[in-house]
Amino acid sequence: MQRSVTNTIAGILGILLVAAVACKKTHPAKPLVLMPLQALLNTDTTLTLYHRMILRANDLAFLNDSPKVFLFLRNAVLVNAGYNGTAIDSMSSELADRIVRYNFLPSGLHTDSSGYTPNATELGVPLYVMKTGNNELFFNGSVTAPNQANPVGQASVYYLDSLVPPAADSIAEIIQYDSTLTYMGEVLTRTNLYDSILLNGSYTLLAPTNTAFQNAGWDSLGAIDSAGIDTLLQLAMNQVVKGSYFTNMFPPTLTTLYGGGVTVSIVNGFLQFSTSGNAAPVNWLSGNQVAGPTLILHHTDGILTP
Repeated sequence: MQRSVTNTIAGILGILLVAAVACKKTHPAKPLVLMPLQALLNTDTTLTLYHRMILRANDLAFLNDSPKVFLFLRNAVLVNAGYNGTAIDSMSSELADRIVRYNFLPSGLHTDSSGYTPNATELGVPLYVMKTGNNELFFNGSVTAPNQANPVGQASVYYLDSLVPPAADSIAEIIQYDSTLTYMGEVLTRTNLYDSILLNGSYTLLAPTNTAFQNAGWDSLGAIDSAGIDTLLQLAMNQVVKGSYFTNMFPPTLTTLYGGGVTVSIVNGFLQFSTSGNAAPVNWLSGNQVAGPTLILHHTDGILTP
């Protein structure tokens, strides 16, 4: 009798198990849904290099769908700036991260004044944006984009016509990546000018390259290290002008931190700086780099003297 009951229960359980399996529906796996920004980067063949740079920077987390502004760089722009696929793969993740973070505006894009408006970036250093009269935006003096944003999900995307010069939160950080400014960096280190003065106010550094120092008789870093501090301090202060200026905003005359006058002119489309002590004008080479909250850096081919 007991065996019969046991068999009956086992039979009932077997029937229930078969019924449960028969009634269970098979659901296909849900497809992976990409965030709109990620989907754009995955499908737009003109953004493959920038997508590569974001991966190199390990910044995919920034692509979540939320109200923010991205400045995107198409392949042609990156190649023109020297960043082809090989260069991106070999660049440090730290440098890639600096570029990506400087192109990400978590609080949106603002042009609140007639001049440049500082905009917060994920890098922590402001990006300066100005609206022009022909429906364009100027970024840090030299980069433009159409004033109309492209909505991608909740985000807004602007496509830049060139790479915004990499910014940093200090002169020391820029010089760390720029081997052409080693001599100027040594002068600033010896004089402590950046920490003692340039952090408190708006200034523009017209930084001579290493070649400019060598042409002026400073043949080595040792020559800078052995020079008197008063000589170096005067030299450094003559390369700094009062006020923060991008290339499209320089006034005709400037005053150096040492008190001398500088005349600004444009020859063949490029800036030149003249003082009474210079036999020949000093030429602008490159720049528009933000080096901290209120300091703009430019490279020059000569040393300004009073």
